[in-house]
Amino acid sequence: VCSAQCNGAEGSGAMAALNGFPYGVVEAIAEHLGLHDLLPFGATSLEMHWIAAKTASGAAKYAFDGVLPAAYLRLGPREPPDWLKFLMALQPRCLVRGNRKVWPDQTRPLPFVLDTTGPWFVEFKLVAAGAPNGTPTIGLVDAGCPVTSSGEGGRHWPGDLSRRGTERFAISLAPYDGTVLAARPGSPTRCRARLRWEKIGDEQQKWNDPMSCGFLIENRKLKFFRVGGGGAWHSGETVCEDLPKQVSPCMFMSSYVGFALVQYVCLWNSLPETCPHCDANFQGFAEPWDSWN
Repeated sequence: VCSAQCNGAEGSGAMAALNGFPYGVVEAIAEHLGLHDLLPFGATSLEMHWIAAKTASGAAKYAFDGVLPAAYLRLGPREPPDWLKFLMALQPRCLVRGNRKVWPDQTRPLPFVLDTTGPWFVEFKLVAAGAPNGTPTIGLVDAGCPVTSSGEGGRHWPGDLSRRGTERFAISLAPYDGTVLAARPGSPTRCRARLRWEKIGDEQQKWNDPMSCGFLIENRKLKFFRVGGGGAWHSGETVCEDLPKQVSPCMFMSSYVGFALVQYVCLWNSLPETCPHCDANFQGFAEPWDSWN
């Protein structure tokens, strides 16, 4: 029965035949099915539906241990089951896209929180063009910071939290040139550094190809990555070694003008493949951490 194909009459009949099996046997079979098999399995009866939902939620929580979907995710007035919350939270999404003369300063989180024990790699694609005031940035904010606005484009914080002192930790990267900005709790000043990365692209040009970039969280440490001019991933120096226990991945904007595209691509539980010999050339800082107002 477990090896039956789920597509077509043969698969549907095999799934329906499970209705005559004892509950414990059916539950054990469900635990060995993938999500694509659980869907027709759960469609055969109400009892099978509850078994499938329970099994899928358990599998999702196990696979994504350390990921917390946002509480506001809903299917209309209903709260979705746990497995569906993970799919909704982790699906690729566009955080910002368009061309404006004036963009609002903002910090826009993804709809999930990460435990910083990790390992987690959050991947983005970013384009900045016709932009005289820098680029959008990617990074994270202490998950304990409450979101204060939910206007155009979804939930966000007004202002770039990595550029102003707040009660919560925030850090961001400008991937074109490797500039890193950070704000720490209780500090009236912000910190800035620049990774030992060559500048790629020019945000003031009319167009730039999409850049793949992201960051690795592991053992409460943070390291940024991007795809370099040769088309391969490379990392940078570790920029933080004492992250908060839980963080929200974010996109940041400050005084931005021009075309912007920032897409969340995927959440991985491992870092991208890099060449260890080439990657060594990108470690360290071109400009060390310094305070700025």
